[in-house]
Amino acid sequence: MNYAELFSVVTAGPARWEVRHEVTNELAGVIQRTPRGFLVRDDQTQPIGSFDSITSALEGLYEVA
Repeated sequence: MNYAELFSVVTAGPARWEVRHEVTNELAGVIQRTPRGFLVRDDQTQPIGSFDSITSALEGLYEVA
């Protein structure tokens, strides 16, 4: 499954992206680039984890969204 098709990734500042559900345009979470990888937070700003790539981050977000 291509998780990128389920979400829209929108720039929200330097090294920060909002992730929105593709169909509803509701906020699903936020991705932020850090020295340890891409930190993902859900729509309630609770941390989900750090990932090696944005694609992996979207997969992690999908698991909880």
